[in-house]
Amino acid sequence: MTALSMFAPVATHCAGTGFGLDAEFTHDTNVNRAAYPNEEQADDIFAVEGYAARGVPLSYRSGLLMRGGLRLREHREFGDLSNAAALGRVAYRFQPSPGYTGAWVELAGSAELLRYRDSGLRDGYIVAGSISAGKHFTDRIRADAGLELDEREGKEGALYDLSTTRAWLALDYRITPRITVYGSTNWIQGDHVFTANYPATQAQLSPYAEVTAPDPAFADAFGGVPVTAYRMEASTLLLEAGVNIPLGGNQAFDFGASWFNSKADQGGGKYDGATFRLGYLYRFR
Repeated sequence: MTALSMFAPVATHCAGTGFGLDAEFTHDTNVNRAAYPNEEQADDIFAVEGYAARGVPLSYRSGLLMRGGLRLREHREFGDLSNAAALGRVAYRFQPSPGYTGAWVELAGSAELLRYRDSGLRDGYIVAGSISAGKHFTDRIRADAGLELDEREGKEGALYDLSTTRAWLALDYRITPRITVYGSTNWIQGDHVFTANYPATQAQLSPYAEVTAPDPAFADAFGGVPVTAYRMEASTLLLEAGVNIPLGGNQAFDFGASWFNSKADQGGGKYDGATFRLGYLYRFR
């Protein structure tokens, strides 16, 4: 539901500072991003994020949207993947034509600093830039579409030095005065990291694997032997859907699910999985 907050028109967002707390429980059916069903590992993840957001009007039709926060994520089965992240985002939004149903355009940049409990391989940072456009079609239907470029730099080695491009189309529909359903389709192209459940060299995995590295984070699931993580160019289709149910003026439950299907650009490898999410949202303002 966090993404839904970005649908509102400029005048709504540029209205001072707000604070929030999001708590989320997620079940991931393929947390290790393995290619074969017998290698897939599931995990339950609890996350909590606190943030501050502020809108700064620049004109009647434009404004800056700023958000910063801290997120903690705890993995039940694979504790090495538990992490903390510092998050920041700045966006410039404007409406070429005024009015509730007038389309808006947004230019945004974000940064994320990641530190893992015991997986230095994944430590690093992510920076992203995006352009998007959105519109209220009615007082119940809102949509947006955009393009985002992401760059991730790993602290140890080159495995998590990733570049990806994401295009998306999102829609939300208020089916009752209090309940909103939403969904999105995402196309992601670029570097992806997958795992094989045995020690392997780059040549053994595939001539198309750009980087390989031992990954101790999943060793316990495969008899104490570190699996091999590898980076490949791949295309991914990610589908997401959810429902948001307000509990009061500043609280809501959010239920969601997502499904991804990745296919290596060369070599034909396929990877898929799903996540199921239950969230609690609290807004202090």
